Amino acid sequence: MKWTNKGHEYDAEYKEIKGKKAYYLFGAGDYGRQFLNIFKDEIQIRGFIDNSEEKQGKAINGYTCYSLDQIQLSEDEGIVLTMSQIARITPCEQLKQHGYREREDFFVLEEFLSVYYVYKYDKIYFSSISFLPSTICNLKCRHCLNFNPFAKQFYVREWEALVKDVDLFFSCIDRIMIFHISGGEPMLYKHTVDLIEYIDKNYGDRIDTLRTITNGTIVPKDEDLIRISKCRVELVIDDYREAVPRYNDQFHVLTQKLQEFGIRFYINKADNWIDLAPERTDYSCWTEEALEKHRSDCCQSWQELRDGKLYNCNYAAYASVAGIGGEQDQEETYELKTFSAEKKKELVEFRLGYTTKGYTNFCRKCRGFTPENFEMVAPAVQV
Repeated sequence: MKWTNKGHEYDAEYKEIKGKKAYYLFGAGDYGRQFLNIFKDEIQIRGFIDNSEEKQGKAINGYTCYSLDQIQLSEDEGIVLTMSQIARITPCEQLKQHGYREREDFFVLEEFLSVYYVYKYDKIYFSSISFLPSTICNLKCRHCLNFNPFAKQFYVREWEALVKDVDLFFSCIDRIMIFHISGGEPMLYKHTVDLIEYIDKNYGDRIDTLRTITNGTIVPKDEDLIRISKCRVELVIDDYREAVPRYNDQFHVLTQKLQEFGIRFYINKADNWIDLAPERTDYSCWTEEALEKHRSDCCQSWQELRDGKLYNCNYAAYASVAGIGGEQDQEETYELKTFSAEKKKELVEFRLGYTTKGYTNFCRKCRGFTPENFEMVAPAVQV
């Protein structure tokens, strides 16, 4: 999205948010649970909406779950989409087909959270950030969203740079819903446990969920598991056993170890991945306006923290690190060193997708998370 009124892009949306007396949460999964924990004492919540028939009619975290067809919004009621960027593509279209308007009748989680807190409390509350210490990985996934198959070598950051970035980030923001330590395979990076400990000790009280991820093929040493068990951290285990069955034993041992050491985790079994297809995509002839629309239509909502900057799109940042995204213009990043208190709304706007240019250079090579891009591929297929 292209800045046209920096510092005031969400004035109208907050007016709509403030005018609602109650909300339904569309998405009764992990994001819905986290949003509920943040807002249960802030706003009146009517209940959940979910497309899963198994959830409909049941109580989820104390609230009834409905189908969308059961809901008739009054003028002073709204809906918040509480699900991931890929999962909400179809629900967003459903809401529009029902005649509901985005930013007036329904809102996406990231915008609602940050806009609500910066306008009402003058606080910066981010939904998430991706932090990539290393791209080292033992798998060679054909459709890796770190674009490792294209990279000539792994990207590895030094410890001092990680600490500097974390400290700078939390000097600018007040709170964050999910701080995500990404990879590569984090369990192969030498400072992952150090990083978990550092973040939890110094900023854990300002993080709703400190999370890292693993592909389920690496079993950490017991001494590392003991250290992790003492931190407020959650592990997501991607279940790739169908693609890499040779690691089935490690997956089983890992889950047993995590239970043994009392480490919180959950297993993510993705049915498919989306293929951003940078090797087959060429939008280099597109106009500025077309690229702006492409970026706006892409519901990709994550950004990366690196070298004192926020990168507008974490996948564009990963592509740059892998050597296929080209250089990232200054307009694609936000220099946290220049942040000051009067720029709070500006920083929130950048985190929610606004830039001077309105797109990234990688948009010319990326199909994006758009409704038109439904080229799904099997997860973790190896090169």
